[in-house]
Amino acid sequence: MKRRYFQGRLFWKILFGFWLTFIAISQLLWLGFTLNGKHHEPPEYSAARRVVNLQMASAVSVLSHGGLPALNDMMAGWSPGDRRFFSVEPMAQPASLPVTGEAETSRPFPDQVVEWVQGADGQFYRLRYDVRGLREDSRMSHPPRSILNIPEPLFIIAAVAGLLFSLLLARNLARPMRQLREGFEQVSRGDLSVRLWPQMRRRHDELATVAKDFDAMVERLAVLVKAREELLHDISHELRSPLARLQLATGLARQTATSVESALDRIDEEARRLDKMIGELLTLSRAENDSGQEERYFDLLALLEVVVNDARFEAQLPGVDIQLAASDRDDYTVKGDAELVRRAVENVVRNALRYSLAGQKVVVSLHKEGSWLSINVADQGPGVESDKLSSIFDPFVRVNTPLQGKGYGLGLSIVRKVVLAHQGEVFAENGERGGLSLTIRLPHWVLPQ
Repeated sequence: MKRRYFQGRLFWKILFGFWLTFIAISQLLWLGFTLNGKHHEPPEYSAARRVVNLQMASAVSVLSHGGLPALNDMMAGWSPGDRRFFSVEPMAQPASLPVTGEAETSRPFPDQVVEWVQGADGQFYRLRYDVRGLREDSRMSHPPRSILNIPEPLFIIAAVAGLLFSLLLARNLARPMRQLREGFEQVSRGDLSVRLWPQMRRRHDELATVAKDFDAMVERLAVLVKAREELLHDISHELRSPLARLQLATGLARQTATSVESALDRIDEEARRLDKMIGELLTLSRAENDSGQEERYFDLLALLEVVVNDARFEAQLPGVDIQLAASDRDDYTVKGDAELVRRAVENVVRNALRYSLAGQKVVVSLHKEGSWLSINVADQGPGVESDKLSSIFDPFVRVNTPLQGKGYGLGLSIVRKVVLAHQGEVFAENGERGGLSLTIRLPHWVLPQ
């Protein structure tokens, strides 16, 4: 299987989708900080404002109390950079002092701060601080290069990291999708050996669960296909014998006129057998494909009474006693197809009658087991070998006993299909005193409260 991680539109959609989302989030964050910054001064501006206000206040105080020499002595202790942006100019006495003051936080950051001070010598001075020059010198007015409002180095690092993250995420999501697509493609070609769980079991997520369900689906399909093939093979085998006898009977009829009557009898008998087999196959197919969509309800006890009465009529000739044991006080409502369930129970009862001798009895009992309704049919016949109990429900399986009839081994297979279609279960076991005991359990339908 080729590893084509970088092929397919889903991979590129996920990759660029997450990467563009990352860039969009960064722009939204920048916009948020920008809008918030209109109400909050940048920290570098606040620091510069405090420095300017402190130096101007010190210069005003020293100049007004100690004069220009004292101010020069104080400025001698400043750094060359601070002295470069600060200037003192003697001025004539103005008619009125202009309004000056500190660089207040309520106003936009000024280009300069000016103070008019009367020194200790009576001379008026103008103190000026070049704030704009300070900003340019500290690069506050010329921020570093940016891409999409993000500093260039940070943008490069974030873009590469975001791309790698998107690449890993896209690969992690696109690879199992590709494996699923290839798996379905193999199944569509008829290859039911494909399995995805061994490749995806380390993911421990929902996609691994999908892989497990995919494998279960393929295994179920393989079982169904194999069962269909075996059923087709068995049907072909079973049809070959009566067709061969039909051909033999027609050949004998053509050879001698005296054998025409017996040949026609044989043809009628084989036709009845073929009709019976086809009827059972149709019932089996209906049991497998019945969707059960319609809400139909019936009384299981009433259905058993009809089946038992019919079986008693047939049991008169072999002399077998058929009994029904059930309480008429309980509710036995079942949701499903009454006709299919009747055919299933009838097959079980007739199967028990077929393997019973004169004087023996067949007991049909019905009782409740929690949320189930349990039907048990027990006979006193020869029973079934323990190693063959699990196979008596397979199509065309017949137990080799001296008492076996002329059935085609479809009766109990129909029973199982019908019961499974009604979300029930069926199993068989040998009785403690001999005979076969077969149990059918169907869900008991209760009126919702």
